[in-house]
Amino acid sequence: MSLAASPDEGLSFDPFGEKLETPHTGGLPAAPRDGAGHRAVAAVFWTLALLLVGCRVYLSDYPVAQTVASVGEAVRTHLAAAF
Repeated sequence: MSLAASPDEGLSFDPFGEKLETPHTGGLPAAPRDGAGHRAVAAVFWTLALLLVGCRVYLSDYPVAQTVASVGEAVRTHLAAAF
């Protein structure tokens, strides 16, 4: 048993149920990826990510309060010597 073809077959409708003038045959076509560009961007991303994580791990042993205090003391010393 076959079903009769609907008169609306081949027509497309917008989200509000209105008929569209041009038939819509599917989703957006898949854009081809540029393999070399994609690999380059991925390499830059992971390089920066690992660099930042590595620096954070390396610098985490040095207390931030001590760094800020030493920089502040150096600035005060230079300002006192200048005036």
